[in-house]
Parts: sequence; C-alpha cells; structure tokens
Amino acid sequence: MIKQIIGTTAVIATWIVPSMALAQVSAVKLSHTIQLKPDAERLHPPVVSQVEIHPTGKLMAVAGDDHFVRIMEIATGRVIVTLKEHTDWVRAAQFSPNGKLLATAGNDRQVLLWDVHENIQLRSGSEFPSVITAVDFNHDGTRLAVVGFDDSVVVYDAYSGKQVHQWKAAGNDLRAVTFSPDGKQVAAAGRTGVIRIWDANSGSKLKDIRAHHERIHGLAFSGDGSQIVSGSEARQLNVHSVSTGQQIASMPTGDAKVFSVSLIQPGTIATGGSDNEVRLWSLDTYEEIDHLAGHDGTVATLSAQGQTMVSSGFDTTIRVWDLGSSRQKSPPVLTVPVSRFSN
Repeated sequence: MIKQIIGTTAVIATWIVPSMALAQVSAVKLSHTIQLKPDAERLHPPVVSQVEIHPTGKLMAVAGDDHFVRIMEIATGRVIVTLKEHTDWVRAAQFSPNGKLLATAGNDRQVLLWDVHENIQLRSGSEFPSVITAVDFNHDGTRLAVVGFDDSVVVYDAYSGKQVHQWKAAGNDLRAVTFSPDGKQVAAAGRTGVIRIWDANSGSKLKDIRAHHERIHGLAFSGDGSQIVSGSEARQLNVHSVSTGQQIASMPTGDAKVFSVSLIQPGTIATGGSDNEVRLWSLDTYEEIDHLAGHDGTVATLSAQGQTMVSSGFDTTIRVWDLGSSRQKSPPVLTVPVSRFSN
C-alpha cells in the first residue's frame, strides 16, 4: 500500500533535500537522471506528459502516453505501484495539497480520483466533453478544475465527484487551468492566448486578459496571487496584474516555445520549452536567472516541492534537480524498467 511506502521512504529520500535559503534558488543543480525503459509490449519508453511531486517530497506521480500512471520514489527511481485503469494517453495528474488524493485524466475523457494512502480508485467523474489536458486542485483540496480540447472549464467537488461549475472559456483547445493560491479564483487559457478568470465561489466571470497571440500551454499565479504568469508558443513568458489585467512584464524565451510553467518558490518561476531546457525567472526583477540543460527533447512538465524540482517530457527521462547543494562530479543515471504491474 502507498500508505506504508510513504512511511518507509522518508529515510531513503532525505538526502536529496538539504536545507538552503530561498534566495539561493539560482544555485539549482542536477541531482540525478531517471531513464525510463519500455516494457515488453512497447518498442519505446513512454513520453512523459505530467510529473507531480507528492506533498511529502518523497514520491512522484508520472503520467504518460502508454496509458499508465506510476508512483515512483524520487530518490531511487523505483516504481512503487502502476495505476492501469486509464484506456488512453494520460495527460494530467495532480496530488491534492494535503496529499490524500491523486487526480488523473487524459484522452479517455475520464477523471479518476485515487485514495493515495490506500491505493484505491474512489470514483470516475462524469465523462468530460473532450480529451482532458489539465487539472488543478484548489488550496484545500475540496475542488478540482478540469479543462481539455474544447472550451469547457468544469469544477468538481473532489470528494463527492459532483459538478459544481461549468464555464465557457475564451476559445477552445484549452491547455492550462489553475486556482489562485487562496482558492478564490480560477484561470484557464489555451489556443486563443486569452486568459479568462472566474470567481471560484460564485462562478461569475471576472475578466479576460489578452496575454498572447498564440496558444498558451502554462499558467501560474504568483505566491501572493497578485500576478499571473503565462507561457506560450509565441516564445514569451508574460506577467499580468490579476486585479487590473495590465501587463507587468514580457520576457522573451529565445527559440523556445513554452510548454510548462511552474511556481517553484514564492519569487521564482520555472519554465520548460521546445529548446530542451528548463529556465528560471525572477518575479522581482522579471529576468532570467538560470537555465538548466540536459534534456534531449521538449520539457513538457515541471513540479517542485521544498528543495526538489523534477522535469520531464519528450525524451522519456526524468531529471531531479536539487535547489541547493553543490553539483556532484558525475550525477548518476538511474535506469528504471517500466512495467504494467506493481513492483
């Protein structure tokens, strides 16, 4: 059971999260690389569409195009359990803030909710109108927002599975949805480059922000919820005021289309892109403060918890980044066979 594994993993994983000051985030270093391998029924390793660190910082959920979600040890790369109930590409996975629930979704249009401690599928949400691309829990884990390839934004009660709200976004083909840190607002965006924001309680539309002229793939609120950061295929990372909708900053990302955006610490945003790199940006100076090379394909997903960040995507590797300690001379590569069965 995952409940038992979380307890026994703590000693194994503590070495990867040494203490450091928040201001030292630009000292991020590669800890190790996990190379996924194909199982007997596939010629190629799975493309990773979502990686999400559990709030304990010890385990991660890894979702891919092979229809599976793997719960893995971050420190060792060991597959603890493989969740096999999806019937198509799994594009989204997220733990609730208290770590009790895991939501997974994708091309089969189903939202599956899992009891993390008991490894039990709790329920399947009503069939979504389209392929699902992104999900997000609110601050206390009671609501789950879901978007996909059409213009629907649906908010579910995370425990009953009942629909609370359904809204229309500013265009279809949505790729990002996020709650504000206090859970009071929900933002979604996609093909049109417009961010639409709603009041999470009343369901009323608050504003539209014309953030980009091309598809948005990533959204993140700042730690205090006053700013919203968006990354798009226009090779830009833009920052807007949530209250006024006015643009605060625009940061070019060079040759990289932005595919993932994550707030990794209160004043620091991480992005992954088509240039195969992870870039770090300051929300104080609105400048790039570091870039991390090593991936051989588009970085499609990022997640951070405490002193640890993980990145993954098209190259079928998971890179684990230490946000503080000095670089090892030769960071290890951990080869992990991918199985359809629990280890």
